Amino acid sequence: MPPLCRLLTNYQKIIKNLEIKLKIIMAKVYNTTDLRPDQAFERHVFHRDQFAHYLRWTHILKETKIDESIVDFGCGAANLLEVLYRNKFKRKEYIGIDIRKKTIQEAAEKYANVPWAHFYVADLVKNYMDFSQFNADRVCAFEVLEHVGKQNAHKFLENFKACGNNNATYYLSTPNYDPSVGAAGNHTYDSGDGRGVDVQEFDHWELEGILKCHFDIVKKFGTFASAKDYKPLMNDWQQKMFDALKEYYDSNLIANIMAPMFPDASRNTLWVLKRKPGDVKVAPKATEQPSLFDDDLM
Repeated sequence: MPPLCRLLTNYQKIIKNLEIKLKIIMAKVYNTTDLRPDQAFERHVFHRDQFAHYLRWTHILKETKIDESIVDFGCGAANLLEVLYRNKFKRKEYIGIDIRKKTIQEAAEKYANVPWAHFYVADLVKNYMDFSQFNADRVCAFEVLEHVGKQNAHKFLENFKACGNNNATYYLSTPNYDPSVGAAGNHTYDSGDGRGVDVQEFDHWELEGILKCHFDIVKKFGTFASAKDYKPLMNDWQQKMFDALKEYYDSNLIANIMAPMFPDASRNTLWVLKRKPGDVKVAPKATEQPSLFDDDLM
C-alpha cells in the first residue's frame, strides 16, 4: 500500500475511534433514548406510559392560547408540535430544543411547512446557548430531567426557566422514583457524577424540594398511577368512580384517569410552575439568533 494510502487509512481509524469514544462519554453523561408512543400505537401497543404522553400534550393543547409561544425543552421528535399542528391550533411560535443534532434535523425537515415552528440544537445543561432569547409564554419539559443526570438538575432548571418570560407557565413531567418498583432501564446509567451506574430519577418529595429552589409550584397532577398506591387514599366518591370505570376500562386507562387526583402517589407527576415573586427576568438583548446547526451549540 502506498505511504499516502496508509496514512489516510490510519487517519480514518483514528477518527473512527474518536467517534466511538465520544459516544461512550456522551452515554455516561446523558441518556438520549426517546419513547415514541406514535410508533407504539401504530403497532397496537397500548400502555399507560404511552397514554400519559398523549394526555400531557393534550393538556398543553387545552391550556395554551393561539397568540402564545411555546418552548419544548428537550423536544425529541417534536411530538408536542405534532399534536398542536394536527389539531389545527396554530401558536405564535413553537421552539423545539434538543441535544441530538440528527433528531433536530429530522424534525426540522418534517415540519418545514410549519412557518411558526423553529428548531435548535443545544445542550440543556450547558451555557452554550442564551436560552433567555426565547422569552416564551409556555415552557415544557416532558420526560427529560431523568435523562440529563441527577447532578445536572439545578442547571437544567435554570436553563429551563430562562426560556420563559416573567409571566410564563412552566410544565415539567418526570417519573417519581419508588425503590420498591425500581426505575426504567433507560433511567439507570452512569451520569459521570461518581456514583457509577445508578438511578437518575428523583423521588417525589426530593424533586419537590429542588423545584421549590427555582419556582413556585402552582399545581401538580399525577399522569399515571398504580391502584395499589392510591386506593388507600380514595374517598367515597372516588371509590365509586373507580368501581364504575373498572367495569369498562382496563387497568392502563384507569391508571391515567385516576392519577391526576393523586399526584403524590403517582408513578409520574406533571408539575405546573411559575417564577417566584421578585424573580424578574431582564429583557433579552436583541441579538442574532444562532443557526439551526451552529457548532457552538454542541
